[in-house]
Amino acid sequence: MPPSTEMRYFLKHDLLEKVSMSQDTLTHPRFHRMPFTLNRGNIAMTLLLLAVVLVLGSCRTREIVEEAYEPSASHEEYRRSLMAMELDDTALGRAWLSQADAALEAPHTISIPFQEIAHFEPSRPEAVGFRFEALRGQRIEILLEIEDGEQGKMFADVFRAEEGGANALPQVASYSDELNRLEFEPRRDSEYILRLQPELLRGGRYSVRIQSVPVMSFPVQDHGIRHIWSFFGDSRGGGTRVHEGVDVFAPRGTPVLSSVYGTVRNVGTRDLGGLVVSITDEERGLVLYYAHLEEQLTQRGARVAPGDIIGTVGNTGNAITTPPHLHFGIYEPGWRAIDPWNFLYEFDTEPPAIAGATNKIGGAARVAVEGVSLMKTTPEAQAFSLSYDTPVVILGASAASYRVVLQDGRTGYIPVGVLEATDEPVRIAQAFNAEP
Repeated sequence: MPPSTEMRYFLKHDLLEKVSMSQDTLTHPRFHRMPFTLNRGNIAMTLLLLAVVLVLGSCRTREIVEEAYEPSASHEEYRRSLMAMELDDTALGRAWLSQADAALEAPHTISIPFQEIAHFEPSRPEAVGFRFEALRGQRIEILLEIEDGEQGKMFADVFRAEEGGANALPQVASYSDELNRLEFEPRRDSEYILRLQPELLRGGRYSVRIQSVPVMSFPVQDHGIRHIWSFFGDSRGGGTRVHEGVDVFAPRGTPVLSSVYGTVRNVGTRDLGGLVVSITDEERGLVLYYAHLEEQLTQRGARVAPGDIIGTVGNTGNAITTPPHLHFGIYEPGWRAIDPWNFLYEFDTEPPAIAGATNKIGGAARVAVEGVSLMKTTPEAQAFSLSYDTPVVILGASAASYRVVLQDGRTGYIPVGVLEATDEPVRIAQAFNAEP
């Protein structure tokens, strides 16, 4: 029977501790002391342990994705079905396939939170890509609402942005039609691309919203990020060490809470931390460390959920001369401390209000001001000026901009106040418009 998630974590953790030790006896300052001396007699064992660690580590994905949002092959299957019917030999089919690749190769770079209301024209094969940064400790939530249009599937998939072209990008997660959303959590800071594309000859109006939320709940009851007064990396011990966590100041006796679903790993006393509790977060392979407690209100092996009380705020250990506070730390295997800030910080989830007239989306317009810039949307793209009376089609609206396409197929963002509607149709280049 394969080892459980928790067993794999502890095995990997213990191996990493041994491998990371050198001829000098190394100990972790808070948890335990376990000397290990490297000599000829155990070099082979050390190399074996390292190999096992690498194998275990390779099994971990770069993202945490719930089953409902696991990568779907539906877009690739649809692509193959078009080719099987030889539709890739038609203008419509070629345009659909080209748009799918272009959305990944030249996505629009955005900042989250982000919201756009847009329109896919059924007669014109289209796809759009949005590139954004996701931080470790934050869960990405993508909400997609199909407001109206031709019936058909909307493909919505997230890829990790890496070198190698559209076909080499790792697919991370896919939209759940049942839940009307897509979620994933990066294990480290990375950039991602969301691609949206309807089936051929399908489309309509839709809205997309991308936001991030912390993956851990705050560890002190009725307190928040503003109560953190001492930060990760601050100097300690006269410069001999650094602060491996954050300090949350609160009145003595304030309940201390579990921030995750997990198992209580240790309830004990330490020289520096005083009364401590540590919790294993099996899903992320992390250990959460709570120190300077006044009381410990849990026991080793207990299963806990976010919000469960595990102790109270105090100033035990080396905090005896400071006001009561909780020291909260997060450790990776090998007792490598990581900054808890992004795991707790609630970034703004409300995107800027859309200033443009959404009833203009999908319609033709002309530039009403000379020298307006089509705003740069990719790191490689260069902004360029548009002449007065330049025709465009409005594809979407977000914040104070319209996303537009020019007659030559180039796309970008333009301020909402520089366009005027026109009744004259705008013909888009063959590379974008699949009309024969």
